[in-house]
Order: sequence, then C-alpha cells, then structure tokens
Amino acid sequence: MNRVTMVSIGAGLLALLCLTAAGEGPHEHAHPMIKEGTSAEIRQDDRVVLGLDRGPEAGMKLTMREHLEALQVIVAFLGQEKFDRAATVAHEELGFPKHHQAMQREGGATFPSKYHELAMAHHQEAEELAKAIPSKDLKRILPHLERTIGACVSCHRAYKL
Repeated sequence: MNRVTMVSIGAGLLALLCLTAAGEGPHEHAHPMIKEGTSAEIRQDDRVVLGLDRGPEAGMKLTMREHLEALQVIVAFLGQEKFDRAATVAHEELGFPKHHQAMQREGGATFPSKYHELAMAHHQEAEELAKAIPSKDLKRILPHLERTIGACVSCHRAYKL
C-alpha cells in the first residue's frame, strides 16, 4: 500500500470523525450505523446528555473543534512526510497537554466517571500516536491514528452536549 493510499485512508477516518462530532446537538431521527460484517441498523440517539453550564460547554466545544483541526493537520503532515511536526501536534493538541487545557476551560464541571475514562483513553491513544509517528512507518502509524480517532468516536457515541 503506497503513502497516498494510506493517507487517504487516514483522511477517510477523519471524515468519519467529523460526521460523528457534527452530531453533538439534539437529534430527531435515527442514523444508519454500519459495523464491519453486519448490515446497516437504525439506532436511536440514546447518548447521555452531559448537561453542562454555558461556560464549560463552550470550552468543551472549542476543545473538540481543536481536536478535529489537529487530526486534519496530522493527516496533512503525514501526507507531506513532516513526521516531527505531526508528532508534535499529536502530543500537544490531542495528548495530555490538551487534557489539562480542557480541564481549565471546563471550569470545574462534573462529568460521569465513564466520560473521564473515555477522555483519558483518547489522550493516551494520542500519546501513543505521537510516539509512533517518528518511526516514519505509516503501517505502524495509521493503526495508532485509527485508535485515536476511534477514542473520539467512542465518546461521541456515548455522550452529547
């Protein structure tokens, strides 16, 4: 598999995340959800509402948009073979430094423990991605990118604002 194909796969994963993140508001209809090896199923929106105050909600939305932008930049840098820059973005914008910034933005809001588990899994996956990127081996990097995006998707499937 060549670099263009692999980066295209990463871009497709990013597009999937964008579609999932766009669904943070109220829903009046079900969405088809296709799982590998199964037919499409209709699923009602049964996500848990976080119920944040305006300030923390605005901070969380800003952080999520920054996560999407970071994923886009990482894919672009991988396509340009700027591995050091991609690793830096993965660490600083998706890893634990971003977690600390997000906590400040959310101003002491309380979250369900499962939400914390999902958030920490996302940041941990991003740190693993940042460690894999310097290898310059897309066959090693892209599974980490997929898991990082998958951690985002898991949270968006479970919670909404």
